[in-house]
Amino acid sequence: MKKAEKNKLIEWGFTHFNRFFLRSHFEQIHVWKDSKEIPNRRTLFLINHSTWWDPLLIFYLNDQIVQSDGYAMMSEKGMKKHPFFQKVGGYSINAELRRGMIESLQYSIQLLNEDKTVWIFPQGQEEHLEKRPLEFFSGTAYIAEHSEDVNVVPISLYYSLEHSRRPNVYVRIGEPVKNSSFSSLNRKELSNLLEDLATKQLDELREAVIQEQHNLFDQQFRRWKEQ
Repeated sequence: MKKAEKNKLIEWGFTHFNRFFLRSHFEQIHVWKDSKEIPNRRTLFLINHSTWWDPLLIFYLNDQIVQSDGYAMMSEKGMKKHPFFQKVGGYSINAELRRGMIESLQYSIQLLNEDKTVWIFPQGQEEHLEKRPLEFFSGTAYIAEHSEDVNVVPISLYYSLEHSRRPNVYVRIGEPVKNSSFSSLNRKELSNLLEDLATKQLDELREAVIQEQHNLFDQQFRRWKEQ
């Protein structure tokens, strides 16, 4: 596996580029937060994965909202194609090699135990936005059960074309699931619990978008447009 090799200068440059890039391609990013306090240490964020944009969105969410020392798991293939992600907190996993997969999972646990946040796509690959149920690879539960005092936070991403030329992004940041609430579960039970929570949350987000319940969301680009 390839471990993260953060570079502060590259992080700074990518942060500013990413803000501009997302603003130029999306009408708005709408964020629905279930909790006023989003943990920014020892937290495993689980994000559904349906588009090329998802890694840029999670970097933006960490930059603008969570503001943590964040690290993101990505495929070995993706890391080779976009090696600069290694400089902004990306690290690789190769699910085809058991030894490499275990190494990546152990590295994730190490990061969490060092008060970092870890962002992963538990589906393991891009899936259609409307595919149900969400199916998580077993390593998700392995990370959660072996990390000390970890919070698990599901994040749902939903893309929608509505009343503007550019699409909107809708994000829901769920309630933290604390370690104490799942410590008695075995790995299969925990995996099922996390899958069900994430699926339910994504479906509720989808329904809120369809019903145009905009009062649930904060608009992330508003202050930039007013400047």
